[in-house]
Amino acid sequence: MNQTTRSLLHIVAHQDDDLYFMNPDLVRSLQDGDLVTTVVLTAGEGDGINADTNDPERAALPPDFTGYSTERGCGLRSAYARMATGDRDSRWRREPVDLVPGFAAERFTLADRDGVCLYFLQLHQGAPTDRGRTRIHELWEGALRTQATLPVRGCTVGEVQHVTREQVVGALTALLAHVRPTVVRTMDPDPEHDGGKEEYVCSDHVDHTATAHFALAALTRHREAGHTPVVEHYRAYANRFWGYNLDSAAVSEKAEYLATYAGLDAPQACPHGTCERCGDRQLGPNPFRSTHMRSAAYRYSPTTDWLRLGPDGRLNAFGVLAGRLAFWTETAPASGEWKGPFVLGDGWLAPTLAVTGVPGGPAELVGLRRQSVVGSGVTVDVVHTVQDPDGNGFSGWRTLENPDWSHGDGRRQREVGVPSAAVDGMGRLHVFVRDFAQGISLRRRDTTGAWAPWENLGGSFVQDAGTALTTENGTVELYVPGKNTVWRWYQPEPGGPFTLDDTLKTGRPATGGITAVDSGAGRTCLYYREAGTQQVMAYRQHADGRWPGSGAGLGGHGGTGAVAALWAPERGAREAFLAHRGSRGRPVVSLPDRDKDVSGSHWRESGDMFTHAPAMARDAAGAVVVAVIGTDGLLHVRRQLSPAAGSPLGPWR
Repeated sequence: MNQTTRSLLHIVAHQDDDLYFMNPDLVRSLQDGDLVTTVVLTAGEGDGINADTNDPERAALPPDFTGYSTERGCGLRSAYARMATGDRDSRWRREPVDLVPGFAAERFTLADRDGVCLYFLQLHQGAPTDRGRTRIHELWEGALRTQATLPVRGCTVGEVQHVTREQVVGALTALLAHVRPTVVRTMDPDPEHDGGKEEYVCSDHVDHTATAHFALAALTRHREAGHTPVVEHYRAYANRFWGYNLDSAAVSEKAEYLATYAGLDAPQACPHGTCERCGDRQLGPNPFRSTHMRSAAYRYSPTTDWLRLGPDGRLNAFGVLAGRLAFWTETAPASGEWKGPFVLGDGWLAPTLAVTGVPGGPAELVGLRRQSVVGSGVTVDVVHTVQDPDGNGFSGWRTLENPDWSHGDGRRQREVGVPSAAVDGMGRLHVFVRDFAQGISLRRRDTTGAWAPWENLGGSFVQDAGTALTTENGTVELYVPGKNTVWRWYQPEPGGPFTLDDTLKTGRPATGGITAVDSGAGRTCLYYREAGTQQVMAYRQHADGRWPGSGAGLGGHGGTGAVAALWAPERGAREAFLAHRGSRGRPVVSLPDRDKDVSGSHWRESGDMFTHAPAMARDAAGAVVVAVIGTDGLLHVRRQLSPAAGSPLGPWR
C-alpha cells in the first residue's frame, strides 16, 4: 500500500472517545504515517469541574465550563502529539475554518506532521435551559432548532455560534469532501441496552449515539458524490459487558496516552499557553481504573466468511463500502487477477455481511439495513439477496424484518445483532441473529423458497458475533460467544430442530467474533480468542461428539477480531490455515509445515494495516488465498504458490 493513499477520519462526540474506544487502531494509523483527521462534535464541558471524580471535595468547586473544555482539548492535542511524534509538547498550528456558511470550526494541525489534524466543533452541552442541560441528540431529533457553541480560551473562532442540525450535517459533509477518507471511524448508532436491568437502560452515552447519526447522515451525502470509504463503528460503554479484547501490552500502551490526555505528565506551564492546567483531571491519577481501557471492539463484529469460490470457479470477495454492497471477482478461475469493486444497491447497510451458499454456486448474502422512515424514526431490518447464476450481479434486497419487528418500542428492533447464515445440504437457508432479549432467533427458507416466521432458539447474554457452518452431513450448527463461554446449537438431522449443546464449555471468549470449521469425520473445530490475553484458542470435537475439557492455546500476535480458518486434511487443530489481525493491525498468518510430523502454529506478520477481519478460501486449483480490505479501502490478497499443504504464500497484491 502507498501510505499517501491511506486517509482516516474519526468522528467522535468528546475529547477522549477516540483514545478510549478506537485505540490502539488510532495510534497504529498515526505510527504508520497515515493521514489522520479527528473531528470532535461537542465542547465536552460536562459539569465544568476539572477534578478527579473520586475527590470528595470536588462538589465544593465552582464549575468552569469554558476552562474544562479548554483543558480537555489541550490534553487531546498532547496525546496526539505523543502518539504521532513521541513528544507530547510538539507544536500545533491553530486556525479558524469556515465549514459551511454560518458555521466555523477551529483546526489544529501538527507542525511536524502536516497530515495530522484535529477539528473542534464545540457544540455546547452545559447551557442551562428550562429543561436542564442541552444535548446534541435534541438537535438531531429536532427538539432544538439551534444549539450554541462554546468557544474555548484563545479560540480563533471567538464568537458564539448558533448552529442548526443541517449546518452540523453540512459541516461533516464538507470535512468528508476535504479529507477524502479511505476509512471513517465513528461511534455506535444503535447501542445495546443493559441486559442486567429490568427496565430499558441504554448502555451508552446519548452523545455517542447522536454523533453516529450525524456521521451517517453526512456519509450518505458523501456517497451521493461518488465516494465509498470503509466505515467502522466502535462500541463504547457496552464493552464492559463482554470479555475484554485487548492484551496487557495493548492496555498498558493505551493507558500511557490516556495519562498524557489526563495531564498526569504535564509540565508546570501549559506548552500551548491556553489553560491553567493541561488535561482532563476527572480521570484521576490511575487510567487503569476505567473498564473502557480494556477493549476496542466493533459494534458490528466482522466475520471471516466473505471470500468464497463462486460460479464458474472464480473467487468472489464481498464487503460493504459506504453502506452499499461491494464485491470483487477473479477475472478467470485461479487467475490471480481481480476486477472490482462493484458497488451496488440503495439504502444503508451495516459494515458486516453474512456470506453463504451452496459450494461453488451463487452466494447468498444477509445484512442489516438502516432506514429512516417518516414518522417512525430509524428502522433496522435483516435483508437477503442472492447472486446471479453467472456470478456477475445480484437480485435486489428482500427484507426478512427482524425478531422484534412488531414491537412498539423501536429501540428493541434496532438492537438486532450481526447475522450469521448457512445453507444446509438440501439448499435450505438458515439466518440467525441476536435479538433484543440477548438470545438467538432463527428464520429459515425451505426447499420451495418459502420463509418460515422467526423462531426463538433461546440463550441469554450472547454477543452479536456468532458463526454458522454446514457440516459434511448437511446439518447446520451455530456457535455464539457469551459472557463466559461459547454457546452451540446443532441439528441432530438435516432439516431438524436445533438443540442447545450443554457439553461445550470453553474459556471466556473475547468480544469480537469466533470461527468454526468442519474438520471432517463429523467433527467441528472452533477457534476464538481468549479474553484478556487475545491468545488464539482451538477446541476440536471428539469423534464421539463430546468436547475436550480445555482448549489448545495457539499463541498469535495479539490484536483483535475473529480468526479466519481453513482445515488442512490429515492435520490437527494446530495445523490449520489460520489468519488474524495482529497487534499492529496487520495480517498474521499461520500455515501448516511441509513436514506432517511438525505440529504447532507458525505465525508470520506481513502486509499493512487492514480493516475488519481477514478471510480465507481455496481457489479453483486448490490453492489457499488470504484476503483483507486495507485501510486504503482496497482488496489485498495473498495466494499459495501451489496447492500443496506446505506451500508458502506469494506476495500481497
